[in-house]
Amino acid sequence: MDATPHPGGAGGFNLIGFPGLPPGVVQVENLLGSSYVEEADGVRIFADAFERIVAAALSTDDSLALIARMEEGRRT
Repeated sequence: MDATPHPGGAGGFNLIGFPGLPPGVVQVENLLGSSYVEEADGVRIFADAFERIVAAALSTDDSLALIARMEEGRRT
């Protein structure tokens, strides 16, 4: 609960891109299925959100340490 809020909490999405073919496509998942964002401005919003998620993520070592601490807490 100490984590910084980030756009990943708004729901899942897949950012799909191909080298040399901007801007890409975003698949947005919800309870009724999927929708797609293809407009450059819309794709940019999701690309920016993804960059914010990556920036907020723990490093691999910190993630492993957190998992180990959580596992220890369950054993007691």
